[in-house]
Amino acid sequence: MGPTTQGSPAGGPQRPPGPSVHLAADHCLETGFTSADLSRLRVVLGEYAARLGLAGNRRDALLLSANELADNAIRHAGGGGQLTLYRRGALVCCRVSDNGPGFDASVIPERPPGLEESTGWGLWTVRRLTDGLEVGPGSAPGARGAVVTCCVRVVSSAGRPLQDKPL
Repeated sequence: MGPTTQGSPAGGPQRPPGPSVHLAADHCLETGFTSADLSRLRVVLGEYAARLGLAGNRRDALLLSANELADNAIRHAGGGGQLTLYRRGALVCCRVSDNGPGFDASVIPERPPGLEESTGWGLWTVRRLTDGLEVGPGSAPGARGAVVTCCVRVVSSAGRPLQDKPL
């Protein structure tokens, strides 16, 4: 059975096949992906990020960051992974997990990689664009894989960051 998608976040018509998407009651997006899914994944992520409260540059920052994380999983961790998009208080977070060899945050350069460098730019960019970046070990058998989470703060229509409210 091939991948399916649910209707659009706005309740519009069914979408053509693409990444398998599951929308929970809290508007969380969970989907597997491969390189064939990247362009469709960006569209779906944009729709859900907007539904979770991101707009303008904040939405663009999350979309670019999510694309970089997914691309890294594709290029360095076996061709795909799992992406989860969710809201945690005033933050919209994107978590990408994979079954690759794993890594830790020490590989993310503090300064921009040299122009001659072919790696390091994606995670450096994600660190610069987002309000938080975490790298952890995967849960694949044999302690393989990585889980990378980036978060972007939702801002009010006046451009002020929203504050987390106590639960």
